[in-house]
Amino acid sequence: MEDRGLADLLDTVWSRLQRGVADRRHPARHPVLASIGPDGPEARTLVLRGARRDEALLELHTDAMSPKAAQIARDPRVALHVWVPKDRLQIRLRARAELHPGDPSLFASLPVQARANYGGAVPGEAPQAPPPDGELARFTLIRCTLSEIDALVLDTLHRRARFTGPDWTGRWIAP
Repeated sequence: MEDRGLADLLDTVWSRLQRGVADRRHPARHPVLASIGPDGPEARTLVLRGARRDEALLELHTDAMSPKAAQIARDPRVALHVWVPKDRLQIRLRARAELHPGDPSLFASLPVQARANYGGAVPGEAPQAPPPDGELARFTLIRCTLSEIDALVLDTLHRRARFTGPDWTGRWIAP
């Protein structure tokens, strides 16, 4: 990735996040979400379902019975990580997460196999045969309202910037 000004770098970050929503093969499609568990940080890979720059918002889905849902309910501070190899771009994000019941029409549009992920055994417990259509009541949206974006470009000369909301001013910082 060529050397860019702060505004261009922030544009690139949002472009990659939005591409991750639209393109199943793009690396930004699968960010790592870290929440605070009872014994410290816990990280896992999820699917990015929405990226709205105007609201500084990322959306992901989860099972309401998952440990991460309980962790977010207890402490909404989360971090996300995205690595885009082609751009040699690491994106780290800080956010406050909120849990919302999933959209029934979106749930209905999921393939049967995907809906089945929201039924059966509680995540992290012994498996059971999931019901064929899953449970809409467990389909949950995680809305992450961003407060900070840290972008690191690993070119020959490493460049790193930190952007903070709500006005998204940025400054160059040491890599």
